Amino acid sequence: MSSDLLVELLVRVFATAGIVIGITLSVERLGPKIGGALAGLPIVIGPAFFFIVRDHSIEFSANAAAASLISLAATQAFLLAYIFVAARSRAAILAATLAWAVCAWGLSWVAPSPWTGLLIFLPAMIAVRILSRRFVRPFTPGRAKGTLTLLVIRGVAAGLLVAGVTAASWQLGPVWAGLLISYPVGLTVISMTIHHRSGADMVISTLRAVMLGVLSPVAFTFVLAVLLEPLGPVLAFALALIAGVLATSGLILVAPKKPDTARS
Repeated sequence: MSSDLLVELLVRVFATAGIVIGITLSVERLGPKIGGALAGLPIVIGPAFFFIVRDHSIEFSANAAAASLISLAATQAFLLAYIFVAARSRAAILAATLAWAVCAWGLSWVAPSPWTGLLIFLPAMIAVRILSRRFVRPFTPGRAKGTLTLLVIRGVAAGLLVAGVTAASWQLGPVWAGLLISYPVGLTVISMTIHHRSGADMVISTLRAVMLGVLSPVAFTFVLAVLLEPLGPVLAFALALIAGVLATSGLILVAPKKPDTARS
């Protein structure tokens, strides 16, 4: 491996790790509503697609973005499964990962299209929000327990996955590159950390807010897939980032100030 390639991979790893760790700590300090909106930011998809767009053709990148958008419906299954098991077990991540894998495999057969992605994602988001409502319980925010060491390790693991997928994207092809980029590795780190440090009730409320927060990567991937061909990679990527940030900003602005309850 050349020194230039090694440096680039290390940048991918630690840039992603730093973003994931920063968002996780923000979630703990700002509470479920605002934290959930922030957790939905394209913190892994964004850096990954920076390298995809840079290294591949417009057609490849647009198809990968459309495939990522379609597979974000599987992220909703991930969140619902984690919420369902969280109150019973710290192993909720296993159920969430299995739910994501089954849904992502099914969605991999859908031809990549940003419009199809919206038609699949929006009903899925509404359904999981309704189904998850009964699991939300009132809680009293408290000081997070534990050290930051495990969070740093998880953040670096997230960065390694992004670096690996983007480096292997030539072999994976646009559909599977897009699918694997959309695996909620950032949410895996955030979910496990909040569950361990703040408890089940906190992580359930946060992940229910994340169900709406995923509108941010939806906006990012939709704009990227639609605008890559007419505007080119630089402008399309910049506008996609702006769309993702605007989606998160809107969710923060409309977030209610009262605590999340089982009736919310």
